[in-house]
Amino acid sequence: MLNSIARQHNEIRQLLEEKGQEHRFEGIQVEVLNGVGEFFSPFKHASEDLEGDRYPTINSVLLWSHRLRRHCEPRCGDPLYMQHIRRCAGELLDEKMIISPIHKIATFLSPRFKTLKMLAPDESLAVQAEARRLTTALIPALQAQKCTEKAQNVPGMEDTPDLIEPDEIQRYMQSHFNLEECSENVLGFWGAHSHDFPLLSMLARAVLCVPATSASSERAFSSAGRVLEARRNRLNPGTVDSILFLHSASKQP
Repeated sequence: MLNSIARQHNEIRQLLEEKGQEHRFEGIQVEVLNGVGEFFSPFKHASEDLEGDRYPTINSVLLWSHRLRRHCEPRCGDPLYMQHIRRCAGELLDEKMIISPIHKIATFLSPRFKTLKMLAPDESLAVQAEARRLTTALIPALQAQKCTEKAQNVPGMEDTPDLIEPDEIQRYMQSHFNLEECSENVLGFWGAHSHDFPLLSMLARAVLCVPATSASSERAFSSAGRVLEARRNRLNPGTVDSILFLHSASKQP
């Protein structure tokens, strides 16, 4: 909104002057509008990125948190109003954008950021230890999956070793991947490397399906509210589910 006002500043002023209401524009400085709008631009991009529902988002929370916190750090030459805005925005980030272990694990499962350089070395090692603990807990589930697939003669399973590597973390950290492949679709990456890192791919499927925000759920409830209205309050649940599915699928690019 601030950027919109700044872009249309001259037009708005001209309209107000024509109506004899130029006093309503007193005290508005275009430079301030541009500065504030530019400051909040990364927050807008972060919100749009983290509210997506066509791709994993939880792996971006730590990255955006780090970037926005650096964006809020005081800068030399900032006017007083910008110093105040940066300080308040930083305090709100500390209060609202709380980073939990699941956010760190999700970022670790993004091959481009597996080194977690935005964290202190001891924090990075702690994330690796937690990932190691979680993958170890998945070994029984992977063994059961292998037995089921072999019993069903799933193609490709004859080449899969029966032995399960108990610790895939070190090999994952030492591996070099195609960065373009990693950046386009992190779930696709783990699908393609499920035979190389079966435990980590299972963990990735469990973690990366968690949405970063409740925006997608709220959109679904909003759509449901428009479907189930006063004139259509006796729809079968299955019909409602199908309508919402089609509505969601129709928004795909």
